[in-house]
Amino acid sequence: MKSVIYSNKSSARYIFRGAFALISALLCAVFASTSWAAALDKGERVSIGLVTPIENNTEFRVWGSKYYPGDVLSEKMAGYMLRRLREIPRVNAERVQGANPDYWDMAGASRDDLIIKVNLEQFDYRKRDTLGSKVQWDFVLRLYVYNSAKRLIYDTSVRERDDRYYVLYNDVMERGPFYWEEFEKSPYWPALRHAMDEALDDVVTGYNGYRIVGRIVAKAERVDGSLSVPKKKMDKIYHIDLGREDGVHVGDILAVTRASSVRTVAPETPEMHFPQIIGRVRVIFIKGRDAVVEIVKESRDAPIQLGDALSTPLYGYRGARSDF
Repeated sequence: MKSVIYSNKSSARYIFRGAFALISALLCAVFASTSWAAALDKGERVSIGLVTPIENNTEFRVWGSKYYPGDVLSEKMAGYMLRRLREIPRVNAERVQGANPDYWDMAGASRDDLIIKVNLEQFDYRKRDTLGSKVQWDFVLRLYVYNSAKRLIYDTSVRERDDRYYVLYNDVMERGPFYWEEFEKSPYWPALRHAMDEALDDVVTGYNGYRIVGRIVAKAERVDGSLSVPKKKMDKIYHIDLGREDGVHVGDILAVTRASSVRTVAPETPEMHFPQIIGRVRVIFIKGRDAVVEIVKESRDAPIQLGDALSTPLYGYRGARSDF
């Protein structure tokens, strides 16, 4: 499926994208006028509230059934997004009622907690029957991210536009009323889910999203006579302070970062830290709160050492090509 994310962030996002992607423990939070990012320390959790009901600003409606002629699409979308947020080990996902921020209950919220609001702004679809069936769709979601002070810190649009061809004639829905049972089985619901995934990924992964930070805390010691790790590999094996409870899995590739410190001429920011990637490690053994990693790549000029920071997306793909 072809998804495109649009944003109101300035061109500075693209100039400094590589730098801001290097978030480490020394950057607990980075905020700009239209972009944000935050790193969670070991054991730290964050609350993300989803504003419900989701606003459906289109004319498209899905009835619960022929006996329930009421739109259920907003609630089904909210249910899907909440389930996905609750899959993330370090996130407490909650419902926030009402579209007006003035009425949001933020009692007990911490500085890094977020509120996200999603609007369905476009739902276009069509079907053409010529030697089979071709269905097309063009959806647009608008995502708004607020901090615990109810201030808008980020907004973006996600567009999901694609098509699907069926060799045989497909009796996909064409005219309303549409019922949830048939809509759920149509290609439009998976496409809409994909758009919602893209919107959530912008909050919990990637350039703007949360990241987990940890540290390399010890060098692995080889037990005499052990056959599990060859002796020549022992200088590449380390212990880290992130584990299964942090959402880390065997096979994950984690970025290793080290920050340099520079003095500036700006009185309001006399010192700045610039975290830089110096290597990557692969998780080879995992426990609840710690793990063992093996170096897969490191800088010749700055080899990995004890105390170096680890950075990994809060949720999502952590393969060798992950953009840290």
